[in-house]
Amino acid sequence: MPPPFINEPHPLLPQIDRVYQAQEINAFGKDRGPAFYETCHRYAQSLWRIGFPAKCILLLNRALSSPMPGTEPIFQKLPLPYQGMAWLLLNRPEGQFIGNPRRHWQHLATRMVEPNKELRTWRAWACWYLAKEILPESEYPGDLEQIREEGVVEPTRGDIVAHLKRLSPADDLAQWEAALAWTYLQLGKESQQTMPVRIRRIGEDELPAVKRLGNEIWRKCYPGIISEGQIDYMLSVWYQTDAMAREMHVRGTWFALIEVASHGAIGYLSFERYPEGVLFINKLYVQPEMHGRGIGSAALNWTQERALELNCHSVQLRVNKRNTQAIRAYQRAGFRFVEDVCSDIGSGYVMDDFRMARAV
Repeated sequence: MPPPFINEPHPLLPQIDRVYQAQEINAFGKDRGPAFYETCHRYAQSLWRIGFPAKCILLLNRALSSPMPGTEPIFQKLPLPYQGMAWLLLNRPEGQFIGNPRRHWQHLATRMVEPNKELRTWRAWACWYLAKEILPESEYPGDLEQIREEGVVEPTRGDIVAHLKRLSPADDLAQWEAALAWTYLQLGKESQQTMPVRIRRIGEDELPAVKRLGNEIWRKCYPGIISEGQIDYMLSVWYQTDAMAREMHVRGTWFALIEVASHGAIGYLSFERYPEGVLFINKLYVQPEMHGRGIGSAALNWTQERALELNCHSVQLRVNKRNTQAIRAYQRAGFRFVEDVCSDIGSGYVMDDFRMARAV
């Protein structure tokens, strides 16, 4: 009787002619050598072929638990399975359970135990990053509750590079970066590079640029987070030039444009100083096609410098609870959750936010 295979073979895993069983991997006990590593890959292929992609991921995780040095001959035949993970996520079959890989690797990285805890943690974060780049966040969200309650800070690409370089006994960094480059090629995405940024305070005469950028950015970023009606309402209330000019004159609000060479103004920010020594960021927005290039980080650093000049002890802001991308960026910049804030803004709309703060 032929094996009950459903899926065509995973092209980056070993070819097999039978179904593997759990006892074949359990027989290795604590051994994490070449035979264990190869069997993990074979069992992963078996699980893929019989229609269990989520379990296939678990077996590739087990392969990544091996601390073998890169000199082991098995790596010539079976490289570390970063690209294999990416292929699986890109080719996830409709109707076959894959779970939420992004959340899975977040939990794995933050709840890792010995042996080889640190290496395995950063291998899990490397897989998480692949999932973040491949899977739509609307369908495969991270665990925001854990992020908030446990203070989990999702790593940047640079963080992962540094830790894999420091910890890897094999060629993790090269294999992971190759998998990432291959992933971007499959998705038609460019690898994002840091860009030099200029941030400059503006006067009332340049507020029309803020209004234009606000209308463009909000209509790209906020659908799915708040309703179209609320987007229209908030833009009509807070992005009229006369309303912004009043903020300047009555509350001493600063407005600034965020500019990139050859692109011009691609974002804006505003803040005010509260009497208790808090610099409060009211607005900070960058065109979504410019995300991931260090621009938001540069803007936050600029506000930190202004906070020092203005003798503030903290920088604070509010962020919509569903704006996970912004929350991630603020956490990476050192902001921490302070409280939940829900405000009635009129016309039946509310702002349901987290207030976050960073010490100066």
